[in-house]
Amino acid sequence: MATWNAADVEKGLSVYSADQHHLGRVVAVYPESVRVRRGPLFFWTDRFYPYTAIAGRQGRRLLLKMSAAEAHDEQWRKRPAYEEHPGDVLQSFYDRGHGIEDPLDPERE
Repeated sequence: MATWNAADVEKGLSVYSADQHHLGRVVAVYPESVRVRRGPLFFWTDRFYPYTAIAGRQGRRLLLKMSAAEAHDEQWRKRPAYEEHPGDVLQSFYDRGHGIEDPLDPERE
């Protein structure tokens, strides 16, 4: 079984589920995951899939181990290991409510 990492993935790859549904395109590559975006401009949704979810690659297609239904699950809406990247301001915004220190949080005491 192959071990995947950031060196194996680049922006622009099309991402497909195990049941061959198109899930979007890779728009960012992180040390622990990839960000996959689907949808039209301003109405897109992002999902973050860890490298352990990658089954393989066929040319410009990245294949996941999970079905399309599993890939659309809410757990993939936040970046894995979010406590390890506090310097990412945009991600800190998304992390609010998960117990992560955010100096820009308006509800911070």
